[in-house]
Amino acid sequence: ATKDVPIELDQGAKEEVQFLLLQGKPINEPVAQHGPFVMNTQSEIRDAFMDYQRTQFGGWPWPKDDMVFPQDKGRFALIDGKETRPPASTTESCSS
Repeated sequence: ATKDVPIELDQGAKEEVQFLLLQGKPINEPVAQHGPFVMNTQSEIRDAFMDYQRTQFGGWPWPKDDMVFPQDKGRFALIDGKETRPPASTTESCSS
């Protein structure tokens, strides 16, 4: 990193805090962002919103918007009501 970024935590907080740090190489393309959508142009953002409103990106089969599954469940997809899993060779952990 080339720039320090201050992070402030409430000293009176009683709950655990989790922090996610991501990095990547610049791709020298314009970035437009609104809510959860990140695209290259505002026009693409509008298209993404319209797609989401029309299809919810193919539908959301879960009972809650913020579904979280147990970590030991592993990677899977739900297609037409049936769970499918990747071949065993692609499920290797990337933990360090």
